Amino acid sequence: MSTDDRPDRATIGTKELATELRRLLRAGLPAGQAAAGTVLPNLRSVLARAVHPDVFLSRLDALNALLPRLMDQFEDETYAEAVRTLFGLATGTRRASLTERRRRASALLSYNIDHFRTRVEKEMLEALAELVQRDLLRYKSRVKRAVETLEPTGDTPRLGPEHLTAEEELVSRIWQHVYGLRAELIAHLRLQDQAGYEGQAEDHRQAALRQEEVLRGLIQEYVKTYGKQLIRHGEAEYAVEGLERLVGWRG
Repeated sequence: MSTDDRPDRATIGTKELATELRRLLRAGLPAGQAAAGTVLPNLRSVLARAVHPDVFLSRLDALNALLPRLMDQFEDETYAEAVRTLFGLATGTRRASLTERRRRASALLSYNIDHFRTRVEKEMLEALAELVQRDLLRYKSRVKRAVETLEPTGDTPRLGPEHLTAEEELVSRIWQHVYGLRAELIAHLRLQDQAGYEGQAEDHRQAALRQEEVLRGLIQEYVKTYGKQLIRHGEAEYAVEGLERLVGWRG
C-alpha cells in the first residue's frame, strides 16, 4: 500500500490517539507489529520520519523512536519518568509486567495504585496523546522522503512575490548544497577506482566534505529558526530528518 492510499489521519483526535496508545501498554515499548495497530504507524508525522514509508517495519521503527522523544517533552521530569516507567522505557522496567510498571509509576507520583490505574493512567495517556497530536499537526499531507534518491519532482520552479522571504531563501540555499554534495559524491565514487584519477577523486571527496559542512550549518539554522517542519522542494515536501541523515555522511 502506498502512502497516498492510506486513510487520512490528519484530523485524528486525542481520545482516539489515547485509545491507540493504550494498546501499547501491555507489552510496553518498543511496540511490536501486533500491538502497534494500524493508526499510529500510519500517522503523517510517523510516515515523515520513516526511512522507507511504504514498509510497515520502517514506520514501526519511526513510531518507536518518536514516542520516547515526545515523553521527554513533559515539563515535570518526575511525571515524564512515570510515563516512561508505565511504557517500560525506564531503567529496569523493560521486561516488567504491566502490573509492576503501574506499581512503580504510581510510587513515583505518590499515588495509591488503584487510583493510579483508574484515574492517573488515563490522564497520562491523554497527555501523551496531546503531544502526539501537536506533533502531527506540524506535518502536511503527501510527505515525501529525502534523500536516498533525491528524485526530481518534475515541477518547474516559480518565483513569485510569495517566495521573496527569508525562509524561502534559506530553503533554496539548503537545496543548492544538497545537490552540490550529491554531485561531489557522484564524482568521487565514479573516479575513485579508476587508475590515474586518484587525485581527482580525492579532490571531489574533499569538496563533498566542504559541501556537507555548509549544508549542516544551513540545516541547523533552519531548525533553530523554523523548527523541524517540512522543507518544500517544488511542489513536494521533505522531512528535515532526511536531510539531517544526509549530512551524517563521512568520506
